[in-house]
Amino acid sequence: MVAVNTVEFYPEKDYGGAAVASELNKVEHLALGTKYLSYHLGSGTKLLVWNHSNYYDQEQWVSDKSSLPAGKQCYKVLAGATRVIGFRFKDATGGAQKAYSLTLNIHDIGQVTLYSNESDQFAIAGTMPQDGPPVTTAVYVRDMRTGIYIVQGSIYFKWDSDRQKVVIADELNWPKQLKHEEDGNDDFTITLISKDP
Repeated sequence: MVAVNTVEFYPEKDYGGAAVASELNKVEHLALGTKYLSYHLGSGTKLLVWNHSNYYDQEQWVSDKSSLPAGKQCYKVLAGATRVIGFRFKDATGGAQKAYSLTLNIHDIGQVTLYSNESDQFAIAGTMPQDGPPVTTAVYVRDMRTGIYIVQGSIYFKWDSDRQKVVIADELNWPKQLKHEEDGNDDFTITLISKDP
C-alpha cells in the first residue's frame, strides 16, 4: 500500500524493481521513461507530467500506470485538489510569429519560455493548491530581434473561493504592456499590447 500523499515509482514496467517514494511537491526532470517505467499513486495525489522540451505537452495523471507512455519525461507530485495554471502568449502589436518570448520562472518547475502566437494550447505556468496562499511568478518579455527585454515584472495568482478557480491578483503591479484574459478554469491568455517600456 502506497503512503498517503506519496507516489511510488518503479524502475521497471508492471511495478518491477525497488520502489522509490516521491512526496508532495517533488519535481524530477528527465526521469519518466528512463529512470522510472511505472508507478502507484498514494491516496490524495496526482502527477503533473510534461515534455521536457515542450511545456505545452502536459497532462495530469490521476491513476496508476503499469507502463508509462512515451513523450513525458518530467513530473511534479501534486495533491489531488491542486490546480495547474496554464498560459498561452499572443501578440497584438503586429509582430511576426515568435517575434517575442515570454519567460516565466516557476517555483519547483524552472524556467518556461513561450513564443508569441506560437500555439493555441496552454503551457504550464504554475501550480496552486485550492485555498492555498498566493503564488508569485517572475515574468519577462523579450524582443527576439533586438534581444531587449521590454517587460520585466511579476504575476500574482490567488485562489478565488467564490468562483472556485485561480485568478490573477494585484492589478496594480500587472505589467502595463500585457493584457490577461481568463480562458477557462485556471487558464489564461497573455497578450502583448505595447512594446513601450
